[in-house]
Amino acid sequence: MASLLLVTCTATFAGASMFELEIVPVSKLIEQPSVYDSTLAYRKISVVGNLSELNKHSASIADDRSALKVDVTRIQLFEGFELGEQVMLTGEFRHNSLGDDIMHPSYVLHYPVQNAGQASISDINGNQALYNGRYVTITGNLSSIELSAGSYKAMVTEEDTGEQTKVFYYGATDLKGGEEVKVYGLYNSGILHSENMAKNRSPLSLTALVPGFSVVMSLAALGGVAILLSQRQR
Repeated sequence: MASLLLVTCTATFAGASMFELEIVPVSKLIEQPSVYDSTLAYRKISVVGNLSELNKHSASIADDRSALKVDVTRIQLFEGFELGEQVMLTGEFRHNSLGDDIMHPSYVLHYPVQNAGQASISDINGNQALYNGRYVTITGNLSSIELSAGSYKAMVTEEDTGEQTKVFYYGATDLKGGEEVKVYGLYNSGILHSENMAKNRSPLSLTALVPGFSVVMSLAALGGVAILLSQRQR
């Protein structure tokens, strides 16, 4: 995928999402590390740069002026990403005055951010690398949900196949197990991280909108409309 480095010399804001926070250029982190050091005051930021190194033991991202080491303890976050590709890392920056500064990512996104649209759970499970780091929408049965450490841990099941995916939902909800849901979020490291999960409401038919409105009555109404149209054309 072609990439275009969009960082500037000052921090900017990517959007109203916990996955896309204040964007700080790599060079600015290197030049002013104490300003963004999460060990002094806990905070998360987003950093945009090109993957200049990526393997099981080490990784780094760079802009046209500086490079920054990246923690790879959760190497699964980078599944499907390629060397040289532009990425957004959202997480904690930790300054080490005696060693290397390191970015500890909670989320890794393709950048500019990408939306894979609606996908089936079985498609995602069958090609996790394709969806990793992209936004995606799924529907299915909320087979389990529980509040844990400030967020909801849930499982959504695809009815036709029984395939499941794990969802971490960051928000308030009164959803219960067994309900049909629609979930939009960031797929990363085999988990759909979401700020938007709700009941899946399919479009209502006339039969649902008007109790007692049967199929026969629907056909009769359509026939009446056709007759009126034909009379007007005469």
